Amino acid sequence: MARREDDDRTWGMKVTESLLRFFGPASIRRTPPIPPSAEDLARDAALRRSLQRVTRADGHVYLVERKD
Repeated sequence: MARREDDDRTWGMKVTESLLRFFGPASIRRTPPIPPSAEDLARDAALRRSLQRVTRADGHVYLVERKD
């Protein structure tokens, strides 16, 4: 298939556009974000109180239970 002169799309863009017929366009919300519920905030606070983030010498980050 010959390339049209006015078609300046890259190979990746052509593949992405061909996948749109299966996956559809990106979902874009036009409404403001929903604030977290009180339950979510309470859960987050409980996790932050009980867990601590630790970074190893090699850069990996993991969570450990706090020793209070």
